[in-house]
Amino acid sequence: MDKSNKNTVQNGTGAGEPKERVRKKPNILSRIFVWWIFPVLITGNKRDVEEDDLIVPSKKFNSERQGEYFERTVQPLLFSQLLSYWSVDSDMQQLDAGLYALAMLGINFITMMCTHHNNLFVMRFSMKVKIAASSLLFRKVSVGDVAGGKLVNLLSNDVARFDYAFMFLHYLWVVPLQVGVVLYFVYDAAGWAPYVAGLTKLTGVVRRMTAKRTDRRIKLMSEIINGIQVIKMYAWEKPFQLVVKAARAYEMSALRKSIFIRSTFLGFMLFTERSVMFLTVLTLALTGNMISANLIYPIQQYFGIITMNVTLILPMAFASFSEMLISLERIQGFLLLDERSDIQITPKVNGAGSKLFNNSKKGGLDTGIVLPTKYSPTETNIARPIQEEPNMADYPVQLNKVSASWADVNDTKEMTLKNISLRVRKNKLCAVIGPVGSGKTSLLQLLLKELPVASGNLSISGTMSYASQEPWLFPATVRENILFGLDYDVAKYKEVCKVCSLLPDFKQFPYGDLSLVGERGVSLSGGQRARINLARAIYREADIYLLDDPLSAVDANVGRQLFDGCIKGYLSGKTCILVTHQIHYLKAADFIVVLNEGSIENMGSYDELMKTGTEFSMLLSDQASEGTDTDKKERPAMMRGISKVSVKSDDNDGEEKIQVLEAEERQSGSLKWDVLARYMKAVNSWCIVLMAFLVLVITQGAATTGDYWLSFWTNQVDAYIKDLPEGENPDPALNAQVGLLTTGQYLIVLGSLILAIIVLTQLRIISFVVMTMRASENLHNTIYEKLIVAIMRFFDTNPSGRVLNRFSKDMGAMDELLPRSMLETVQMYLSLASVLVLNATALPWTLIPTSVLMFVFVFLLKWYINAAQAVKRLEGTTKSPVFGMINSTISGLSTIRSSNSQDRLLTSFDDAQNLHTSAFYTFLGGSTAFGLYLDALCLIYLGIVMSIFILGDFVGSVGLAVSQSMVLTMMLQMAAKFTADFLGQMTAVERVLEYTKLPTEENMETGPTTPPKGWPSAGEVTFSNVYLKYSPDDPPVLKDLNFAIKSGWKVGVVGRTGAGKSSLISALFRLSDITGSIKIDGLDTQGIAKKLLRSKISIIPQEPVLFSASLRYNLDPFDDYCDDDIWRALEQVRCKQNKINGMSIFYFQSTDALIQKTIRKQFATCTVLTIAHRLNTIMDSDRVLVMDQGVAAEFDHPYILLSNPNSKFASMVKETGDNMSKILFEVAKTKYESDSKTA
Repeated sequence: MDKSNKNTVQNGTGAGEPKERVRKKPNILSRIFVWWIFPVLITGNKRDVEEDDLIVPSKKFNSERQGEYFERTVQPLLFSQLLSYWSVDSDMQQLDAGLYALAMLGINFITMMCTHHNNLFVMRFSMKVKIAASSLLFRKVSVGDVAGGKLVNLLSNDVARFDYAFMFLHYLWVVPLQVGVVLYFVYDAAGWAPYVAGLTKLTGVVRRMTAKRTDRRIKLMSEIINGIQVIKMYAWEKPFQLVVKAARAYEMSALRKSIFIRSTFLGFMLFTERSVMFLTVLTLALTGNMISANLIYPIQQYFGIITMNVTLILPMAFASFSEMLISLERIQGFLLLDERSDIQITPKVNGAGSKLFNNSKKGGLDTGIVLPTKYSPTETNIARPIQEEPNMADYPVQLNKVSASWADVNDTKEMTLKNISLRVRKNKLCAVIGPVGSGKTSLLQLLLKELPVASGNLSISGTMSYASQEPWLFPATVRENILFGLDYDVAKYKEVCKVCSLLPDFKQFPYGDLSLVGERGVSLSGGQRARINLARAIYREADIYLLDDPLSAVDANVGRQLFDGCIKGYLSGKTCILVTHQIHYLKAADFIVVLNEGSIENMGSYDELMKTGTEFSMLLSDQASEGTDTDKKERPAMMRGISKVSVKSDDNDGEEKIQVLEAEERQSGSLKWDVLARYMKAVNSWCIVLMAFLVLVITQGAATTGDYWLSFWTNQVDAYIKDLPEGENPDPALNAQVGLLTTGQYLIVLGSLILAIIVLTQLRIISFVVMTMRASENLHNTIYEKLIVAIMRFFDTNPSGRVLNRFSKDMGAMDELLPRSMLETVQMYLSLASVLVLNATALPWTLIPTSVLMFVFVFLLKWYINAAQAVKRLEGTTKSPVFGMINSTISGLSTIRSSNSQDRLLTSFDDAQNLHTSAFYTFLGGSTAFGLYLDALCLIYLGIVMSIFILGDFVGSVGLAVSQSMVLTMMLQMAAKFTADFLGQMTAVERVLEYTKLPTEENMETGPTTPPKGWPSAGEVTFSNVYLKYSPDDPPVLKDLNFAIKSGWKVGVVGRTGAGKSSLISALFRLSDITGSIKIDGLDTQGIAKKLLRSKISIIPQEPVLFSASLRYNLDPFDDYCDDDIWRALEQVRCKQNKINGMSIFYFQSTDALIQKTIRKQFATCTVLTIAHRLNTIMDSDRVLVMDQGVAAEFDHPYILLSNPNSKFASMVKETGDNMSKILFEVAKTKYESDSKTA
């Protein structure tokens, strides 16, 4: 494998701008003879082709289609004249024969040049359409709500239909015209057309069915990849394996029909020409004609022209056109989805940009352009301007009786927000509080225009910047995530990072702020992600800042720094709306809005609300005793997935180091035979494989025998005529003896062979479809089985788009393109072998030039394949970033829209798409050049063969030999094309097979230790000398942990950001390898099967994972429990169902106090570990574990730790403020005294 470009270091002072790739414009001769591709082909034979070697395609395609088919029709006329030179009674001179031969070669040369340039033009055009369609689909993401799985399938499979559709599209009018011209010479040669039309209609139906089922599977795979950690913790690998297997089987039932229909088209080519030829010979015999060579072979040439087009090209054209219509229908349906009317994507601007986004001097959602607005339910939520209020300058945010809902409902009670009237004063801090599910986040979504308004007036003046509740990061450096396309102002950047408390983290990161964060920020802790997300919003210059609970994912000390230094300090003089659960910050707010169940319950200043009565005081008391619903799950710190090199990022340095995104692994060199062998092995039955190929060989043998028998018959006729006495006419009767047999007997043998060919062709199709579909289904299930048990590090270091690429584009190529390509290739080489046999039979002398031709052909093919395979691999890997951008974009739409970054995002998508286009264009140029020069080689061969026959004195099977030599040249071209295409599709198999070698978790199903029945019964947990590393080369993130948790204890785990709290859970669930021992009820978990271990430990993840299905499915995906159990669980948490955007979700009627109460009640006898950012949630715990830089710094009762003023836990409590500290101390003291009495 090529494992270069991994964790490499790049010099530069920017954010990793990509190297500009310049197009080298070819001259006229280079265009005609396709010389411009030769540097890539030469490079590919010296080393692997890299991205910088790819050809940069032209921005405009000015080629015109050329009409070569009339010349192809004229060629048989010349061949007929040439063939008469060898007839028995010919009086043609040798010079005339030579002129006819030169004319044939000239026609072939013209055809050669026209064909390849036409194909190049058509593929360029299809590439242009694909690029446009892909860009339109991605644009839709930024203005609507879309599903990632369907979009991935549209971009990977549906858009690919344009290639074959445009390649064959013009045949829809050329072939009927060509058949009409040929029928001028030969009567009725298109008997299978009605059957073909029926099959093409069926192709469209099957394609629509297959696409829908593929959408379903890819959507399921996307959700599994994004929720893999929860799936592993719940030990759901096997159940989800069955779910995916069922979805795959459902998809395969449609795929089998599709492949069977396409294979049937290929079968037509084999037996239709011979069947029509037999009927023609039968007609000629019955009408008293002798079956002579100069009569049969010209007709066979005509049939050869129209048979290829009518039985293969035309059906493929109809099928491809039908599939393209289905794809267009699906793309159109996607593009017609509802979208936000206020969003417009501005034209891209020229200029330098960051690696992912173009620079912009000022960002933010400039609502002054489209707002103030008025919404009316009768206007389908489309905004229309109203007159600005006189006091708009003093109140930039005004809402007047606004009701809004995610769903299309008319009942006000069902609205998400109800009758909201609010004015926010300019340059003031407005705090929004309320219980969980009260509508705090929805209020911000309303201001961002994400939440549709049903009624009321909404007026906003100025630009907005938004920090989302769920931090959104994209796979790039920390600096790029903060800048988000804006200019890099050193002083401002440093100040923003300072007030967001990021500078200490930069010192920990291996490459400072130029370290990669990974997709979704997997290499960062929850607090680090939240602060980078906040820094992005703060760095953006705006008039109004919307901050959705940015303090919830950080500890009290950092939270205080953020509030004082950032919100009250840096943003002073700005309008700021802060959603928060931190009630101790409310006194500093200028205005407070209290929400409850989607309505404003109260609002005013802190003092005003305190004077209103006890409701506000009670709310403060409730929120003081509860945690937060938005605590983000902390991932291990930046040490995960990046090298240990420590380089301080200092803007005064003349040179900075930037960590480069790890390149996707790809194979190098020629495609190994092992790939084909493993593909065949995946059939799981060598009998099926042998039968499929044996039937292929027998079928071709029968076809070759039929061709030879017709040649043998014509030779016998010519000999019969030659031996007749002078003046005697040949006898055309069926019972006339012609050589060894009678004419009737020749017909019977030929008819029997044709019937055998038809039967064998159908058997071949069935066996081949069974073989390829079994291999495809088994390989899919195999790599999914490997993926679902892969180590967590694999998912942390590989973007989801890269993984989805294997299950969408690569799997789609293996499912639909590879079977056809394989059958075409095998059939073509078998046909090629039969031609060589017939040529050797007709005239052994032709073996000499044929041997030379085959030697040069193999040499050129190998030379071309070496480069083509490398380019094809690049074409596969360069598609992964495209899919990765889709997933990343969909998860961060609110942030992208709020910063008005759709155009910069589109630029980033275009960059990724253009790189993939370069790979495809380079592959296209290589195949065109190879085909062109191979045709030239075949012309030379054909000239030599015809010269031998003209200059020599040959008789007998000359017609067969010359016609087969012409067929040979065509077949070599097609064989080369099919071989290159087949090997190109096999790279998809190669990439799929790479996932069969994923590093997997050990001891998943079995382990050396078998726990007794009922284990664990007590729930005692002991850590002894525990170390944890995420990679063998990384430093440990947990160091020498030693503590014991008794049965039934409630233990709170606290610590600063990146202290190792979540790594503790990873160790307990054995998501990563550890040294030392973790014992549960005395048994070392190292020896217990991971599936059993995880099934015995229950976890409430801080990052909830929801599947796009019903509420019941999300609670019990595998129907393990009855409805009564489900309802009982819902009642215990007082959960109410609500339908939003087709996805069942739920919210809690009470606050987080209910969660704490439910946990204490339901798990009263269980051992519970709680990772807490809010100290109030764990003050009544039996023990508190204080983590500090991966070490268990303190472990004791919270009251005992607080009694020591020098303890770390005591200092953390003090940071909450004097009043809160007293409350927390009393809670801990009360719990300690209660425990002492019961003891």
